[in-house]
Amino acid sequence: MSPIQPFASDWDRVTFQQAEQWNWLAVEIAEIQRCSAAGDQAHDRLALILLDHLVEVVIGREVNARLAFQIADSVIEEMREFRDSGGEIDEQLNQLIDQHVGPDRRQAMDDHLHEKTKFLMQRGVLTAQEREVLDRLHQYRNAAYHRDTLETDLVSDLVLAFRVLADELISRHKPIAWTMASSGSSAIVTPQQLRGRLTAGVDVDVKQMARRFRDHAVTRVQGVAAAVSAAQRLLGIDDSGKADATLPDDDMARLLNDLHGVAKLVPSWTRQAEGLRSKTSSLTGLMIPFINLDRALSRIEPSVRRLDMIMDWWEQSRIEELRGK
Repeated sequence: MSPIQPFASDWDRVTFQQAEQWNWLAVEIAEIQRCSAAGDQAHDRLALILLDHLVEVVIGREVNARLAFQIADSVIEEMREFRDSGGEIDEQLNQLIDQHVGPDRRQAMDDHLHEKTKFLMQRGVLTAQEREVLDRLHQYRNAAYHRDTLETDLVSDLVLAFRVLADELISRHKPIAWTMASSGSSAIVTPQQLRGRLTAGVDVDVKQMARRFRDHAVTRVQGVAAAVSAAQRLLGIDDSGKADATLPDDDMARLLNDLHGVAKLVPSWTRQAEGLRSKTSSLTGLMIPFINLDRALSRIEPSVRRLDMIMDWWEQSRIEELRGK
């Protein structure tokens, strides 16, 4: 048995079917560019989904390239048992034992993107900020693809940020072997030929992006603030901050109290939203504070939307009553 244990069977080389493993990524990038240029929400969502897939593929291949030549599990286990029993092992072998990625972690990385990005961060391929941004962008993709809960006017901004980060990933990727043959007649594509394609023709202006993310965040905070004010009115909050004691303790009251409970956080959220326009040193430097604010707002926004729906229903009922329906 070979002492070398590849992490995956495909790596970055031609498969037995001679599939074009980089050619189809070039096609995917072309589709991302086409969708991004369309300028409507539907195509922006498609671009976001394609970008997330592209990033997962490149990250997966980078993980495979990092683990493809690690020593087999059985050999590492023998070396570990020898060391634990008091055997002398040199520093290099000790490092191989300690850094070895076993089957359980390989399975976890195969199943979850955040495990792959954690590994790449530990190996110095990603920074902690890049990892956090990529993991969060993957969650945004899930919100758009699985749950349809992503804010409409945020999608195009996320697509732009994702295009920049994905292009950086492609630029730094070091595959084991580039595709040197093809089963079709199309021109061979190598990783280095994909560099810059995602951002071709795009004015990557961090200052402009900061203004766009700032505007989006301010709008969301204003929506929360309006819902908090409405909840306080319905609760009959007095000058001491207490609600009307005669109100029933039901689901509606609990919804209103949840909103009232974040009133003290609204000024801080407003400052954070306004502060985004000054985060112009780098894309990740902008995305991290936006993500932090987004996480805070996301916890209360379901209650905001529910109250909006209830108040809209009340208003429609009142109008119908006035019309005699």
